[in-house]
Amino acid sequence: MEEEKKQERSYELRSEKVRSIVGQIPSSLIRYGITAIGMVLLCLFAVAYFLPYKQVYSGTATIHKTATTPVDSTNITILLKFENKRPDKVKGQIICLQSPYRTFAGQIQDLSSVRDTLERQEALCRFKSADIKTVENQTVDFQITRTSGNLLQKMFGDI
Repeated sequence: MEEEKKQERSYELRSEKVRSIVGQIPSSLIRYGITAIGMVLLCLFAVAYFLPYKQVYSGTATIHKTATTPVDSTNITILLKFENKRPDKVKGQIICLQSPYRTFAGQIQDLSSVRDTLERQEALCRFKSADIKTVENQTVDFQITRTSGNLLQKMFGDI
């Protein structure tokens, strides 16, 4: 019984139909199609590698009374209320405040993990004194853009 199965298998491998299918070279359309698909995938991976992955955090910032020292830049504590997602590491990141008249940037020194009852977090930031004076005792929009690696790392880092 087993010898019969072995002979049957060897017969199938040696048959004319099997040899003609296995030995046949694919048509040029299939070869060029596979090559084209491979090139497109390679290009997509290259683009994903060179595109930076940016995370944008936005919301409103409340600026209270600022210090009245005559220096070029000053550290100030502002209250940040994030719209939907909160960053985990923002130390040293650039924060852009958008007042109705102009936009100016500062640097975040520290962000508290504690939120008040209005969902605001305290942030210690460094701004130019002349810029921060224009928005004293106001609530303005802010935006923090954080670049973390490239798009390819983000796609395969979550797997």
